[in-house]
Amino acid sequence: MSKNEKTKVYLDWKTGKRFALIGGILLAMGVGGSVANHASADTTVKSPIKSFFPDLPTDTHVNYKNAEPILHITMEDGTNSTLTYLFLDEKVPVFCVGLGIPLASDSVTAQADATNELFSKLTNEQQAIVNNVAFLARQKGDMEAYAEGRVAIYYLMDQYGVAKHKVAELKAIDGSSVSDMDKVKSGANDLIKEAKKMRELPSFNNQTINLIQGVEKTVTDTKAVLPNFPYVKNNVSGLTESISGNDVKLKAGTGVKHGNIKNAIQLKNIDGDIPDGYTPYFIYSTDGDHTGDKSQSVIATKDPYQAMANLNVNIIGLGETTLLKHDADTNSTDTQGEAQLTGSVWGLYKAGTNTLVKYSDGQNGYPITVTNGEKVDDKQVQLKLTDLTKGVGVKNLDNSPDYEWGEVKAPEGYELSTKRYKVHFDDKDKFDDKTSNYIDDVTALDRVLQFHFGFIKAQDVNGSYTGIIGRVFRLTPQGNTKGDPIEVTSGQNEDASGFINNGQVNFPNINFGDYLMEELPQDNDKLQLINPISVTTNTNKDKDGNITGYTVEFKDTVTQQVITTLDVPITKTTDNNTMFKVNLGTLVDKPVTPVVPTIKTKAHDKNNKQTLAEKEISKDTVMYDDVELTNAKAGQEQTSTLHRRVKDDSGKVKDDKVVATAKATFDDKVEKSQENTVETKVDTTKDTKLPDTESAEYVWTQEIKQDGKVIAKHDDLDNQDETIYVPKGHTQVATNEIEPKPNQTFPDNYYAKGLTVGETYTVKVISAWDNQAKKEVPAKGELTFKATATSMTVQVPITIDASDLAGHDVTLLEELHDYSGNLIISNKDKNDKKETVHVKHVTPTPSTSDKPSKPIYNIIIPNTGAKVAGYLTALGVMLLGAVSFITYKWFKKSKNEEEGSVK
Repeated sequence: MSKNEKTKVYLDWKTGKRFALIGGILLAMGVGGSVANHASADTTVKSPIKSFFPDLPTDTHVNYKNAEPILHITMEDGTNSTLTYLFLDEKVPVFCVGLGIPLASDSVTAQADATNELFSKLTNEQQAIVNNVAFLARQKGDMEAYAEGRVAIYYLMDQYGVAKHKVAELKAIDGSSVSDMDKVKSGANDLIKEAKKMRELPSFNNQTINLIQGVEKTVTDTKAVLPNFPYVKNNVSGLTESISGNDVKLKAGTGVKHGNIKNAIQLKNIDGDIPDGYTPYFIYSTDGDHTGDKSQSVIATKDPYQAMANLNVNIIGLGETTLLKHDADTNSTDTQGEAQLTGSVWGLYKAGTNTLVKYSDGQNGYPITVTNGEKVDDKQVQLKLTDLTKGVGVKNLDNSPDYEWGEVKAPEGYELSTKRYKVHFDDKDKFDDKTSNYIDDVTALDRVLQFHFGFIKAQDVNGSYTGIIGRVFRLTPQGNTKGDPIEVTSGQNEDASGFINNGQVNFPNINFGDYLMEELPQDNDKLQLINPISVTTNTNKDKDGNITGYTVEFKDTVTQQVITTLDVPITKTTDNNTMFKVNLGTLVDKPVTPVVPTIKTKAHDKNNKQTLAEKEISKDTVMYDDVELTNAKAGQEQTSTLHRRVKDDSGKVKDDKVVATAKATFDDKVEKSQENTVETKVDTTKDTKLPDTESAEYVWTQEIKQDGKVIAKHDDLDNQDETIYVPKGHTQVATNEIEPKPNQTFPDNYYAKGLTVGETYTVKVISAWDNQAKKEVPAKGELTFKATATSMTVQVPITIDASDLAGHDVTLLEELHDYSGNLIISNKDKNDKKETVHVKHVTPTPSTSDKPSKPIYNIIIPNTGAKVAGYLTALGVMLLGAVSFITYKWFKKSKNEEEGSVK
């Protein structure tokens, strides 16, 4: 096609379909389609076709030539106007905006006029609704719809208050294709409703939707206008959307930036490439009339009026990570030696830093939560591995940054690796639809600690040590140490100085644990084998259970000689799994240094206590001494001695005598177990007869002889572990008198001797003895305390009801028990003055005066004839006075006597 040729676009009014003539071929165009390099007539706007209908001309004619009249409109003033189909030269239908305003002829010039005064009286929203009515009518494409559109616009102009005339009635025209006027009216009103609904935005317009990455979320338009917005613009990479009916489905991948994103999704009712502010219609002024009063103004449109809705999103991304720990050699949870993979502590760091992730770093509504492991810090993510199959882990991390797992504390028997294990979340990760977390798991590998040792096997030949080649030694794991026995043969070895050593034995790469090394016998062997050597590995910990290092001991199991002890601080095991390399020297057929026994003992009674219970005091009190030994050999003699020591309250020894001696010779059983128990019986009845200021105790001593020579002894007479105490106790009330009232309280000082330090005791008041009534009366008092010394005084609170004990003397009866409930001391001496309180007498209420009032004597002088009666009356009065005086004297005497007795 030459550059002067023009693309011609045709519209089928009845069907609404568009066709373009390109290269002589008529091509159908879909809604919203375009034709490249579209060029229109000189009177059209030159732009690609993206609209429902072709572009509108700017300078044309409004025609009704040969057009059929459709219906008559009766206006409010009674005049009639005929509604005829109007169209432009380009066959585009137009709609009048001014009822009752004529056209000069059946073909009148028309110019697109943005300054048309009639249409300019409308607001933008009113203009949009008028446009939408015209578009809907044009889109339907039949004559009835055209008539409905014309009438609807007349209705709207009247409603907006700019109409010169308004519709009063519609009348059908014979022969017209539009005959049902009621249908035209209702159709016009329906068009208005539909045009207004096209202006409604979805209910979610401008709302912010919380969207978790990986989780599809449906947003529903409750207004049911979403189908009016077929054009969607997605402004966020990694965010997907789909629309079905009135639902928008959103889903974000891990690449979407977290946080609020404005206008993430934009929805338009017309092609999304059409710029904002686009005007889809032209208002044509006809016959040069810009006012719209003299010549009819008309509107033509090609699209609905532009409407746009926005949807904001708040992106939340969650990540879950779990770290598993494996042995570097087995690449599994199978451990080596006696090492343990559990117990390590792992921290989660922000990648590339030494900053630990905090639990408070979680996103709003999604706190960082531990999934596996044990918290060791409540603020920062540090977790102790307790289950090898589950590892340590957290969820609800912000999945946009990277993280790193790092080992904070190594488990027992493994090196502490400073290697970091990266955690990165992306769409390739597994997604947990239950927790909405992307999952990135890692596995850490740690090396088991190892040590190396060697020695020279030599034979003692006339005092000279000669290395022997060809001897076989076996190292066997002991206890819980895993692994197979290792056998090594002695040979030649050149040392760093170039000297060749014969009999060299090397055990390299021995895993953390306990072992026994033995020399294996050979056929016709005439050489003496070296003693088996134990290799014992101990883990050292602080008071909080943290590993501080390891100690490895090499010991001759026969002589118990410690060959060497090596301490390995925990700091040495960081990124290093070699604990040490040690040369044990030359091992020969006999010990270099003799080893002597050691003794450790613990004295106790039959209750396994060190303070005798009261019921144990007898002529045959049993006392024991448990003896723990090291290096004891069969044939050695043990002598056990029991001392009776009497001390005063100051701790000074008043008497010290040996009351029992026992001797025994060690047999194979003792040599193997390295323990025995000594037992004897002692008369302790005399100990209870000592003065209150003195008490007895029994102390064991031990010694071991070999060939008549003492080679070990344990004879510290002040060693509390070796002492059995005979307890004594006495009390002293802190007050001498109490009131004859209920709930009288006072303290009682209880002094006890022969206590075992660290033991718990309870003083109990059993009751009280009424010395006048000769019976027990209730009393309460109890105190539990822990002994911090062998002699202690404690204060026991006492409560007694003395309301019925006026004038009586009451003695407290008490007991001392140990924590097992054994009775230690019984203090129940009813005549003990130190434990007796006196209850005061009841004081009577005195009268208001000590002297009775003077009696009044009525002397009656008898009348004549009443002489005898008068004398009798006077005599009675005198007798009454005498009685009153005697009573007064008696009462005063009794009162004085009573006051004297209280004093």
